[in-house]
Amino acid sequence: MRIHYVVTSLEGGGAEFIIPDIAKVIMDLGHEIHVFALKPRDRLTEPRLIEAGVPYTLLSDHEASKFGSIYRYAKAVRASRPDVIWTSLSQATRVGQVVAGMFGIPVVSWKHSSDAKAHIRRNQRRCKLWIADSRDVALYLEDSMGVEKDRIAIWPVFNPASPTTPIPRWDGTGPLRIGSTGRLHPQKNYDLLIRAVDRIRSDDPHIYDRLDVSIAGDGPLRDDLQNLITSLALQDKVRLVGWVSDIPAYLQSLHLYVQPSVYEGMCIGAHEAMAAGLPIVATPVGELRRSVQPGRTGALLGGDIVSGIGAAIRGFIARPEMLKVFGENAREYVERTMGAGAFAANGAEVVRRIEHDVLKGRVRPAAARAIEPDVASRSRARSDATGRRPPVVTGTD
Repeated sequence: MRIHYVVTSLEGGGAEFIIPDIAKVIMDLGHEIHVFALKPRDRLTEPRLIEAGVPYTLLSDHEASKFGSIYRYAKAVRASRPDVIWTSLSQATRVGQVVAGMFGIPVVSWKHSSDAKAHIRRNQRRCKLWIADSRDVALYLEDSMGVEKDRIAIWPVFNPASPTTPIPRWDGTGPLRIGSTGRLHPQKNYDLLIRAVDRIRSDDPHIYDRLDVSIAGDGPLRDDLQNLITSLALQDKVRLVGWVSDIPAYLQSLHLYVQPSVYEGMCIGAHEAMAAGLPIVATPVGELRRSVQPGRTGALLGGDIVSGIGAAIRGFIARPEMLKVFGENAREYVERTMGAGAFAANGAEVVRRIEHDVLKGRVRPAAARAIEPDVASRSRARSDATGRRPPVVTGTD
């Protein structure tokens, strides 16, 4: 089976960052996958694709319009027709649906959060199979988008790493290191985390003095969040550390993880923190409403999120031993429910459903497929010059 995996961009978000792991499952099952990104953005996923040996094409080297993306991707499909188009994220799903309809190719699509734009709702029937990244998103597809159960598959997009060394526990002395990882986007509500620190300063100065808060990630709100930190004079307490390539090492530096998101699907960042042994303070969105168990793995935020974050921090400072208890419970929960082998097994079941339910066993021989000559030659030329496989940029607006 030849799969075109169409994603909106190569930025370093969770849905993009997990692509090499997804591709490995597909390739290990003997199938062919080629990633097509509509636009570059920060390109932080690109090194992971190169390292994993996943072939990919960057369709534009700048922000592309919907119609420009459709033109470029249609050209790629005409040159090398896939058996199925697999889309990830809203813009790529729009483009993939249109091009799939043009060529009569079945399309399957990821749903990564319990939120959908109007055009995705209207056109949900264009997808032969919707793949939910968590149980919560599967329920959203069925209840809110009207997708029938037999067109929904679940593949939790969290592939836990091997157990790491134990998290250094806070013993009540020194700074309490609080952090979060994620794209600096309105969805993540990081402004509320910053405002919670400001609220603690006015309400509990002695607790404020003990805090060290950092946010790892990049995105469109970086300047706005930095301006908020500066305007509140919190530079000594809250830091935007930017993109972090070694997430496990960053998590090892923390005592507590906070995720105040508006909506989520699986939320890879928070589950990585749980797997590392960190207690979680989070809003009850996506899979976090199940994973974050009050009084066991962390605290759920309801109502006034700013006040809730402050209350959770005060609770852990009053009883620092609970950081260890909750953290160990969090790690045990992830190992038990999402442990080794589950990611590959769930992926294999999704691929099986694509083969038998979407394609109904009709797959053309691999020998009949060819990559567009000018694309292949440009790819080889750049690879020869740099010693690694670079992106191929095709077409212009």
